[in-house]
Amino acid sequence: MELILVIVTVCLSLAFIFSETFYRLRHPKVLGQIIAGVFLGLPVFASIMRSDQVFSFISSLADLGIVFLMLLVGTKISVHRLLKSSKEAMALALLGYTIPFAGGFLFMQALAFLGLLDVGLLASVIVGICLAISAEAITIEILMEYGMLNSSVGALIMEAGMIDDLLGVLSLAAVIGYVEGGGIEHITSLPGDFLTFVLVSYILGFTVLPRAAKAVWKEKSEPAVFSLAIIFGLIIVLLSSFFGLSSVVGAFIAGVIIQLTVKNRLEEKEIVESLEIVTFGLVIPFFFIYIGLNINLAYTLENIYLVLALTFIALSGKMAAAHMLSHIYHVKKSHIPLIGWAANPRGAVELVIASIALERNLIGVELFSVIVSMAVLSAIISPIMFKRTCESGSCHVEHHHLKTISDKKAKKPP
Repeated sequence: MELILVIVTVCLSLAFIFSETFYRLRHPKVLGQIIAGVFLGLPVFASIMRSDQVFSFISSLADLGIVFLMLLVGTKISVHRLLKSSKEAMALALLGYTIPFAGGFLFMQALAFLGLLDVGLLASVIVGICLAISAEAITIEILMEYGMLNSSVGALIMEAGMIDDLLGVLSLAAVIGYVEGGGIEHITSLPGDFLTFVLVSYILGFTVLPRAAKAVWKEKSEPAVFSLAIIFGLIIVLLSSFFGLSSVVGAFIAGVIIQLTVKNRLEEKEIVESLEIVTFGLVIPFFFIYIGLNINLAYTLENIYLVLALTFIALSGKMAAAHMLSHIYHVKKSHIPLIGWAANPRGAVELVIASIALERNLIGVELFSVIVSMAVLSAIISPIMFKRTCESGSCHVEHHHLKTISDKKAKKPP
């Protein structure tokens, strides 16, 4: 018991110190927590941190962190806003997902074909998915820092980010379904299983949860309301396993249903805020520390060119999507780099996908290390390039003058 308490204290303390240090250096806190894991994975700590008892404990907390993170991501998805998403946002999400995915997948398969890298088809798919997904939390920080969260470009990027997360979760469900179901036959039945799961979850959410929440809310018990939301989320996660779906999908859908069923905005705000505190303050640091512990630094340094190549594909893929969007919907050229760099950070859902792929032996530790290194580099580069773009004057112009097609439609003459 004492050893576990020491491990929890050390992990949370180092995660806090490193994340705050990175924050003061104007880098995402996520990077600090990953570096804390890398630090704890050094040979001097290896005998303790990699012992069966400690590593299993951190791994369990990391799994819990994944569930809480995806539950939180689900509560952030506004279905009403998603259904009203502009054509520009839909196009940006699809292009921003498809181009990096195709680039990463084809690049890995080309290396395998040339005999330069021993990587299978599924591993290439995982790499493609990880390159395709943006870290919406980091994007929000970037937009808030420059006062652009409520601008038209900010709205465009946020709407595309929601669709991006949804595509990533569905892609992961398909890959895991293929592996666990035994082949393509399970993939064909996956949409039916998924829709049945969503329907059952929806019925539970709209019949049981609102009544229970209303009864608890009358007592003015905020902890009870939060506990109820967590219990419901965990039940839906268990239900997803029954339907042969990943816990990630279950947690995500549970979060969406909580956001839909809670009609009291104050109640919803308190649930989300409490979930954020527990997630980012307690459980998610263990997930990122677990990520850092699994990084093979020696392999990463030996294959630095692979890391740089995947980082280039990831960054250029999102920029290419922004350029294509400008040609389709005539978005101003000065706004292309703003959209591209704001949509470019990685460091959240894609790390969850990489972690699950590692646990299920879809990828090895070496490739996992490369993916994490790519995410770290993109999370460092994107805010810096966004800042430089803003300093050139694009932020000021965008905030006051950008008008997308959706804006024009919203302002029809009387």
